[in-house]
Amino acid sequence: MTDTETRQELTGKLTGKEIKDLISTITVNSGMCGFEVYVIAKSEPRLKKMEFVEDGGDHFRQKLKVSILRTLSDKYNADDADYVSADRIADEQRKFYIIPTSDKYDPLSVLKATPGTFSKSDIGDATGIAFSFRVEDKHLWAYQHLWSIMVPNRSKKNWMARIISSKQGDVFVEMTDPIITITEKIDLLVIGDNIIASNYKLLQNSFGFQDYIRIRADKTIDAVEAKGIIANVDKLRDYVQRGNGKPKYAKKMMRITESKVLKMDTAILWENIHRSARWNGKIREENGKFVLDTYVQVENLIDLLDERYTRSDITDTEYDTEVKQVAEPVDGGIQ
Repeated sequence: MTDTETRQELTGKLTGKEIKDLISTITVNSGMCGFEVYVIAKSEPRLKKMEFVEDGGDHFRQKLKVSILRTLSDKYNADDADYVSADRIADEQRKFYIIPTSDKYDPLSVLKATPGTFSKSDIGDATGIAFSFRVEDKHLWAYQHLWSIMVPNRSKKNWMARIISSKQGDVFVEMTDPIITITEKIDLLVIGDNIIASNYKLLQNSFGFQDYIRIRADKTIDAVEAKGIIANVDKLRDYVQRGNGKPKYAKKMMRITESKVLKMDTAILWENIHRSARWNGKIREENGKFVLDTYVQVENLIDLLDERYTRSDITDTEYDTEVKQVAEPVDGGIQ
């Protein structure tokens, strides 16, 4: 196993409970929690620390810390905040996806760099804000993406306004000084070598997430090939390359990255397939291997390995469970 693969295996074990426990530790100890704010820019040094006036004033730094911590707790530590592996990205669930980084995909590696100091001249170059929280050896980054409308530039291509009160009521006036608009939102979390995101389309549009998807899809195909149940594995590789550059089909392949079916003994697997009313004869077999003649058969194979169809113990009814979650085991069962 390579260093990269070892790193992926270790970082991929981050769980939703660990994430929530870390957030709880930070929020409970907010008074003792270290807090720094950095701007991520296009030019070097890409990580630039923001300095705040600490002697008197309106305590903007503390207000910002309280605001971001509140957002962190309300959004990412809510009772209904659910975390799943990024391999389930094709399910389009309203969940937080845990994305382990690697040497091949680490779009926020800039957070590990030695920072410079942010200055006014860096405003037009800013692409995001990173909030750093630290309690003892526990560390979390909260990332807020800066869209172009939030970063006015000196050439006046973007117009910003603010509200002032007058005798006519509240009116808008142009903001003449360049500013960065910081809002109460967190687009991504970074914990160790993991990125946590609910809006994966931001990653796809701004951080090359399609590269991660294709890397995982290729790794999945390698696992299927190693199992030795497919005669023409190249059909799988052709399948994930479809989509005019979009990773639609590679995302579907990721559904079987952690397939329990692939981990079965091969002889038992074939025995179970052949006695299954749904799967026996569904995909053409030749010399003890599946032959994938069409992309429809590729998707049938994905459904088989993903255990998409589930039968009820009570009614013996079969259900389509494309989006599913492994249930907690129970003692006993139907006798």
